[in-house]
Amino acid sequence: MGLDMYLTGEEHLSTDWTNPENNQCEGGYRLKSKNFELGYWRKHPDLHGFIVENFSDGEDDCRPIYLDEDDLAQLVLAVREGRLPKTTGFFFGESTNDAEQRAEDIEILTKAIAWLQANDWRRHVYYQASW
Repeated sequence: MGLDMYLTGEEHLSTDWTNPENNQCEGGYRLKSKNFELGYWRKHPDLHGFIVENFSDGEDDCRPIYLDEDDLAQLVLAVREGRLPKTTGFFFGESTNDAEQRAEDIEILTKAIAWLQANDWRRHVYYQASW
């Protein structure tokens, strides 16, 4: 048990109604989207707390929290400036918030921004925690 945190990229696939053979299929079914694991954290409650407070109106219910480019940029800035709030919870563990953790957070989040920018009208990013 513990706090598992996922940053997922979802890319919606276009449908070719004129030439259905051009559509991506798997197991005989047309794929509507693909999901990509853009980031994963294990027991980083301070990052979790910032996301919940700023992008989910304080509602911590393990539902997906959609993040746009600006949200991700705010996260990068908060990590860079050391503004993640001390957050606790049952089995959440403790964030290290050391230079290595900050660098990893910034790398994951900036790569997610770049992933969105590559084709943002078909792409979405969401964060979801599980415990």
